[in-house]
Amino acid sequence: MLVRSKRRVIANYRPLVVVESIAVHGETVVAVGRYEDVKKALAGSEYTEVDSEYVLAPGFVDAHAHPDSLGYNLVLGGRMEASSIKDVLERLGESRAVAGWVIPPRLDPSSLREGRMPYYWEIDAYVRDKPVLLQHISGHMASLNSMGLDLAREVLGQIKFGDLEKGWIYEEDLWRLLTHIRSSMREPELEEALLLGLREFESKGVTAVGAAGLSRREVEAFKRLDEEGKLPIRVYGYVMYTGGPDFDFDYVERLVNETWKDSSSKFRVNGLKVILDGALGPRTAYLSDDYSDEPGRRGFLNYSEEELEKIFAEASRRNLQVAVHVIGDAALEVALRAARRVRSLHLRLEHVSLVRDDQLGYIGELGPVLVVQPHFVIADKWITQRVGWGRVWWVYRFKELESVAVTAYSTDAPVEPVDPFETVYAAVTRGLYDDVDYARATLRNAVTVAEALAHYTVDAGLALGDPRLGYLLPGCYADIVELSDDPLLQYDPAKVRGLKARVVKLIKGS
Repeated sequence: MLVRSKRRVIANYRPLVVVESIAVHGETVVAVGRYEDVKKALAGSEYTEVDSEYVLAPGFVDAHAHPDSLGYNLVLGGRMEASSIKDVLERLGESRAVAGWVIPPRLDPSSLREGRMPYYWEIDAYVRDKPVLLQHISGHMASLNSMGLDLAREVLGQIKFGDLEKGWIYEEDLWRLLTHIRSSMREPELEEALLLGLREFESKGVTAVGAAGLSRREVEAFKRLDEEGKLPIRVYGYVMYTGGPDFDFDYVERLVNETWKDSSSKFRVNGLKVILDGALGPRTAYLSDDYSDEPGRRGFLNYSEEELEKIFAEASRRNLQVAVHVIGDAALEVALRAARRVRSLHLRLEHVSLVRDDQLGYIGELGPVLVVQPHFVIADKWITQRVGWGRVWWVYRFKELESVAVTAYSTDAPVEPVDPFETVYAAVTRGLYDDVDYARATLRNAVTVAEALAHYTVDAGLALGDPRLGYLLPGCYADIVELSDDPLLQYDPAKVRGLKARVVKLIKGS
């Protein structure tokens, strides 16, 4: 196939490579350049020629997201929009039941008048005869009603991470409970949710996604969908580390070897996802000093430094990539110390939201790939309340991070919007036009549109360990999108935010 744009083809964002046309064989780019030159190179062979009225570019690569959770959320009706706890609770009756549980879409409590998640007795006033689980938008905490708490105790035995006087559970206990609930979903329901999530990415021009934290059941479902040719985009999975001496590293190693064997596969497993600390929203991210709006609280670690070092050593021995969730600066410190003691470690650090000045140098020495979510800047308007003005300089240091390590962009969807141009807009403006109070003070960490697009393509491909991602150069995947306008020629950030991307469907065999 010969694909030509009547405007231009951006084959690579860094260094910038602009051409007129692309020759594709199967799903691989075989030549790029001037239209007449590429056509001459194809002389004597049969091919289909396609003209586009749009700017063509590499598909976006979302290095860290949750297509599984996004799909579950879409099945449940999408994101919860409400202005008060009363509004939320009155809508519980509209929520779809999953395995007998009432599970509404995720909730952002910062949008509520009360600014918090509901208490168990508030939920009881509306629903007492069914268990209710209302998840925080971050995915790191949830509110339960009385029946939900009783069933959680039965399932978990002991709730280690929770504020049971309010009906809140956190982190590992929440994920174990959700895994138990989802285990009762039938295979067609599970596959429906996964495909819904992937199609949402595809609809926004994302052609590859890192699935950050999959259960064994979800991995097997992705494998089946891949074998049946049903995956609309490429998926790079990370198996959730669940802790303890019984964790099956052999299973993960076998998955990596099996899924990377077939070059035509659209599902691959790269290694492990380890969630070391929590999130800033529910104040579970692990900080080196107290939260400014809750003295005496610093968050916590899900795993000790000693256990993390053992995980790193085992992953290094098996050549597995490890993606470690670190949001708080104290959690980052623990991860950096553990990593310094393990050689040949393929390390990704996820989020890296709070980084002290002294930690930038250590990151540069270790050389992990950093995977960040620029839209957090706009979503986390409350960040100065959490960390105070004295630490706000440490928050979302995108420009400084890219100067010390490969930095890939992502959404953490469904936490943030799937649309890549929302992410690019946030990285470029840092919320300057969105009432973010610390935007102007931290503009030194804003990036250019070209830099953001490179982080969202080339660098994200590196984060996923696949050098064929994020380019439209010979030997790379022919993951092409049509853009509604040229992002590199936009001088108004609002216009960047409004751009659209559409995946180009290739004709097989042409």
